[in-house]
Amino acid sequence: MATTRRRTKGAGGVFKDSKGRWHFRREITPDPVTGRRRVIEATGRVKSEARARFDEKVAEYERTGRIRTSTGPTVAGYSDRWMERHRADVKPNTWANEAGWLRLLCTRLGDIPLRQLTADHIRAALRDLGRTRAGSSLQVYLSVLSSMLDSAVLDRIIDENPARLVKPPRAKAKERAILDSSQPARLVAATATPAHRPHAKASPEECAMYALAFELAFSTGIRPGERRGLMPYQLERRNGVPGINVCQQLQSWRGGAADHIPDWVEATHLEGSMWITSPKSDRGNRFIPLSEDLWNRLWEHIITWGIAPHQLIFANQFGRPITSKVETVRWKRALEDAKLPDVDIYSARHLVSTELAETGASPDERMRLMGHASLSTTARYTHWSPEALAQTMNRAIPQMSEA
Repeated sequence: MATTRRRTKGAGGVFKDSKGRWHFRREITPDPVTGRRRVIEATGRVKSEARARFDEKVAEYERTGRIRTSTGPTVAGYSDRWMERHRADVKPNTWANEAGWLRLLCTRLGDIPLRQLTADHIRAALRDLGRTRAGSSLQVYLSVLSSMLDSAVLDRIIDENPARLVKPPRAKAKERAILDSSQPARLVAATATPAHRPHAKASPEECAMYALAFELAFSTGIRPGERRGLMPYQLERRNGVPGINVCQQLQSWRGGAADHIPDWVEATHLEGSMWITSPKSDRGNRFIPLSEDLWNRLWEHIITWGIAPHQLIFANQFGRPITSKVETVRWKRALEDAKLPDVDIYSARHLVSTELAETGASPDERMRLMGHASLSTTARYTHWSPEALAQTMNRAIPQMSEA
């Protein structure tokens, strides 16, 4: 008796429809987010044409993990095009980060035709990613995806942005640890006279330079990149007041000299991945007063090291920029030598914001000195101490009983 051999699941099928067109199709693994079936299919007027198109689609899927569709661009396809256009809108590191986040989302959403993308697809992708990523990261992913989909609406590919129907995931606020007002002096002293380390090769001059840099961080709240990019020409006296004209910062951009720099960004290449560029925002351009003592010691350092007006004040012995990694090593060693809590270097900026608030600086003064664009940002940088809050309560609430 003859037996009929059936194709195994996934082996695909070849058939000719009622209109005489040949079809090649193969079922592949279900969509990892929705669980729906996925099929690679190609058609042609003759069998060889259909096979050629099918083989091309299969090869593309095996190479990229994406299924080509005839119903308009997929999420992944549009993402690639949008990111290329988006290069001109953001700085290189921002572009690289956003491109990485979209690539990650495309591992869950990339095969879906843009016109068929729904809020449920996005919610499912975020739930899946939330198994290994923080809520704050998911919020950023959703924000970038929503920006891309806004562009798709403007391009008239979709009628509305489904990401706007998705509630941003909850994120746990992390309290940044900072030193108290009595501890920075100990860190600066430990930087200037570090404990003996067999493998450390720091000269006394270098140690003094790092100590001066860290003192400047605690005295001004200046951003690390603004401090590492500081040059003598930025030291000014305004109406007799010594201070820093914060008008640039040192940034490490991943592509180095070959990276794509948007026309609107003012940037000068120094070496390798290092660039001098404008501050983080327009409010980052500001004047920060200095004490006469710190002003004089900065100029003493500049003169001793023979630093020209447009050279870096804080540089290594060869005049090259100090990287964030190298500076962090010095910072960590100083914390260890001074037996202080393990806080990051950015905490100095938070401490300055806190001290400004606790000494009665107005919200506008704090924003101006910190270079923030909004008071809500300044508020996140302010860590009120129990003592300061107690003093406020004592001033505000009258005594209700006799002593």
